[in-house]
Amino acid sequence: MDKLKNIFKVNKRIILCLIVITIIGIISGSLFFYLLSNNDRETVIKSIEDFINNINSINYSICLKSNLVINLVLLLIIFIFSLTIIGIPIIIIIYYFKTFSLGFSLVAIISRYGFKGTLYAIIYLFPHNIISLLTFLVLSLYGLIYSFKTLHNFTKKTNINLNNSFAKLKTVLLISIIIIILCSLYQTFIMPKLLNFILNLLN
Repeated sequence: MDKLKNIFKVNKRIILCLIVITIIGIISGSLFFYLLSNNDRETVIKSIEDFINNINSINYSICLKSNLVINLVLLLIIFIFSLTIIGIPIIIIIYYFKTFSLGFSLVAIISRYGFKGTLYAIIYLFPHNIISLLTFLVLSLYGLIYSFKTLHNFTKKTNINLNNSFAKLKTVLLISIIIIILCSLYQTFIMPKLLNFILNLLN
């Protein structure tokens, strides 16, 4: 607990920045759905309908591979760019993309299915997408901390030892990979069954 308080105290601005990005990303993703043209909106809704209507015939291997590849690649990009001076905007953009996608998906589901959509959105959101977003939040935090320290070393011509920070960053990456794998397994094998149960219950 003391370590968490210390991390928040020392890196308060970075944490607040990420919280603001989370709020802006979800809101902008939600609004973007309504800014789409009617044709684009219908295309999005059609893809959602296809997924829900064919929930019983999902290709689990393709779905799992897709989830893992996208999320693991993004985690590795955050880690790699954390080690560079130019990594700060890249990390922020990737995290914003995650929050934007979440907001867009939730509003699209609710817009199509109304009250049912709210239940579908809850199943889509909890717990795997919340855990996944928090995982990206924590890795982004440690990535930004390391990147800012690297930038400080470069601009101030100092020689701060980053070994401890790098060890923490690697540990967070490994934990993040494990969590994302578990979230992807849940999203692929459990979430569709829960969604199918709700569909049968409401129909």
